[in-house]
Amino acid sequence: MKIDLHIHSELSDGDDSLEDLVEKIAEAGIDVFALTDHDRTDGWDLASALANKHGLSFIPGVEITTKAKFGTEPGFGVHLLAYLPDPDNADLAALLLANRAAREERMRVYVENLRGFHKNLSLELVLELAQEGSTLGRPDIARALQYLGEYKTVADVWASGILDKNTDYYVRIIAPEVRDVIKIVRAAGGVPVVAHPLARNDNDDEDMPSFFKREHFIALVDAGLLGLETDHLEVSAERKVIFDGFAKEFNLVTTGSSDYHGVKAKPNNPLGLRTTELSQLKRILELGTGSKALLNHSL
Repeated sequence: MKIDLHIHSELSDGDDSLEDLVEKIAEAGIDVFALTDHDRTDGWDLASALANKHGLSFIPGVEITTKAKFGTEPGFGVHLLAYLPDPDNADLAALLLANRAAREERMRVYVENLRGFHKNLSLELVLELAQEGSTLGRPDIARALQYLGEYKTVADVWASGILDKNTDYYVRIIAPEVRDVIKIVRAAGGVPVVAHPLARNDNDDEDMPSFFKREHFIALVDAGLLGLETDHLEVSAERKVIFDGFAKEFNLVTTGSSDYHGVKAKPNNPLGLRTTELSQLKRILELGTGSKALLNHSL
């Protein structure tokens, strides 16, 4: 059974509409998938209906933007996957709404920073080209710059380095502390799993630790963390060994996923690139009580 539990649609920073996405998931031979758009759950109903149409099993999920801050050390971004939470839980809904609002404010400042270099770029254009109500991010700026003819393709925008985090244009995301978010997810009946742990210290956040800090992850477990996405393109083989060992020691769920965004956004992350073991999916289904999965397969 092929299980991919980290997939994005155009509702956040993916390329594909839900209709196209679920069709591609079926064509890729995936049996069970989770939709994990950034800071939003409103695609679940349609994704579930489309999954049912194709005879697939669907796991409701979301990727939440958070920040880790330990003592006097610099804070760094942590993406937290949450499976099967209750989308109507008041604290979770408020958290996701606040994260989306923070992303739009960040986008306003980001665009203003870039206008000295790309004078025709505007927030209005970014919003016009983005999927209505989508979770805004750097891919939306890339699409706008390509639309303006400043670059031939979206890939050329990324290759130029203009959106890199080490530029003067970059604007950090304001996000809630990860341990607080873990507690909210657990209270909403969800299963919190750290996405691609420590995978992006070289290119995503210069303040992220470049090595495994055991005390950090113990603190997350103490807050209620239930899993780690250890099998991911951006998690090195050496780190995977470390995280798998840590997960075994603390009885955490381990997942493997593609982190699919589409061939334009992430050409090296095809659907089903990495997958989750059936035994681990069963644990998620046992632990998650906030919402129901659609199961068209005998597990």
